[in-house]
Amino acid sequence: MRKLLLTLCLSLLLSACAAHYGAAKIISTPAGAEVISGKDGSSLGVTPTKVVWKEASDTNQHLILRFRKDGYYEKVTSFWLHMRHSTSAKAEESPDLVEVVLQRKDS
Repeated sequence: MRKLLLTLCLSLLLSACAAHYGAAKIISTPAGAEVISGKDGSSLGVTPTKVVWKEASDTNQHLILRFRKDGYYEKVTSFWLHMRHSTSAKAEESPDLVEVVLQRKDS
């Protein structure tokens, strides 16, 4: 009984520390927009790009992204990303698709 309890406690501890990953393939029209994290303002790349997120929890994450490109209005979008993968590589193999259309500024 003691071994069973110890095994159960160890399993719970290890699963609580496991990392979970989610990925998004981000596309803009037109291409070449900078993708900026709404969380911390960091640059995540230039469209088209693929971004992988890592979280301690496997719950859905609400993400906010800003898009910036010269000659176009800045655009903000948000989406839910399920952290369903156990590795970064698995997340990259099946990213969620995020598409945005930027509006051109009148000259």
